[in-house]
Amino acid sequence: MEQTINELVGGLILVSGLVAIAYFIARYTFLIKKMLIEKGIKKEQSGQGITKRDVAYVVVGLGVGLLITGGLSLLNLSEDTLDLVGWGVVLISGATGLLIASKSK
Repeated sequence: MEQTINELVGGLILVSGLVAIAYFIARYTFLIKKMLIEKGIKKEQSGQGITKRDVAYVVVGLGVGLLITGGLSLLNLSEDTLDLVGWGVVLISGATGLLIASKSK
């Protein structure tokens, strides 16, 4: 019983800390933007925001990596080897998606 109370209190502290961090970041970001607008300072637009196409490239890359990993699970590999190769394939395919997204701009 005592351990569950400790876990509950710890979880509440962790969640409330995360909520407080998100609140302060959102609040002060809003206040900074409001102050810049009031002073007439315009933020430079870089024109290189994240587009839906960029996200699609990354998601497709991760999907291909997961498909390859699923195919590798049919082989007779040890569990450790399959985990390492699977994570490697997923990370490499996700990175390939990022490279394709950066080259398409």
